[in-house]
Amino acid sequence: MERYVLSARVLHWLMAAGFFFMWASGYAMTSLVAEDTALEEFLFGIHISAGVTLGGLLLLRILIRLFNTPPLLPDFMPSWEKLGSHLGHLGLYALPAAIIFVGWAETDFGGHGVNWFGVAMPKLFPTLDTLWGLQLETVTANLHKWFAYGMLALTVVHVVAVAKHRWVDGHDVLQRMAFGSTKD
Repeated sequence: MERYVLSARVLHWLMAAGFFFMWASGYAMTSLVAEDTALEEFLFGIHISAGVTLGGLLLLRILIRLFNTPPLLPDFMPSWEKLGSHLGHLGLYALPAAIIFVGWAETDFGGHGVNWFGVAMPKLFPTLDTLWGLQLETVTANLHKWFAYGMLALTVVHVVAVAKHRWVDGHDVLQRMAFGSTKD
């Protein structure tokens, strides 16, 4: 079975681990940790730094995708599954971009500034409390959260689809993104 190029496979798994960290840290800092504590500040800092890192990895992944044709979808897949696969993969590029963009906006609107492991990043959005009567930090925080939940749901669908192909259809499409020897 044909595979994605090595760089795409490495970035896929690095970003998967990074987003699982982001979901866990985001949930912990907003639901489990006391507000205005040193632990909350630490989690926010590491969450933002990881988000900036994932943004850079996403840009690199998009470049790799533009310059490397992905393997064709297997012939056995019906057209509706192929369409679902294409739309799902598009979502797995678009949602992280939206999440990172809105998270950056939330941080800038709130006047906190984005830092990447202590290095100040460019301010992309002005510090603003309200615009047209909207509390910008609150609106962007809610968008950030719901986009992240949407991406988590899409990721679950992605994993379930891989499992379905493996255990229902008998075709291990995970090999396209795996390392080591393949079973053809």
